[in-house]
Amino acid sequence: MRPSVSRRPASRRRTGALVGAVALGVGVGLLGTVLHLQLWAPTGTWTLPWGAALALVLVGSTQLWWSRRVAWPVAGGLLGAVAFTAAWALQLLPGHDDLGLPWHARLLEVLPGAMLASGLWLLGLPLVVVSVLVVAGREHRRRPRAVPVAE
Repeated sequence: MRPSVSRRPASRRRTGALVGAVALGVGVGLLGTVLHLQLWAPTGTWTLPWGAALALVLVGSTQLWWSRRVAWPVAGGLLGAVAFTAAWALQLLPGHDDLGLPWHARLLEVLPGAMLASGLWLLGLPLVVVSVLVVAGREHRRRPRAVPVAE
């Protein structure tokens, strides 16, 4: 089976890749923000922030999938940047509810698990995005280019 090239012009493919990256980035940023405060406290003395870990896996896997799908790591990087921007924007909304926590010492004493989850989500997100961008870039450079099919 021969690889083929899409018939759409490159500029339209790139525009579609960028629009898709923005839409997916907003989606995973919102979903990750909702998920990140899911905690498991089996003994009451320590808390496992499984929601933050799941949210980071969601963003990283979506970014890698989109980078592979459009064969352009820049689009995956944009997806991650938009996800981070969406998460940070929700953190800065006035009034604090279940989506974000103000970071201060008193809350760290009262809700250490929630503060850990919040920190993992907002500070781990850029690390995941950059790591996946590096992996996708290496994959993209190693992959053979598609050859146009002669008609």
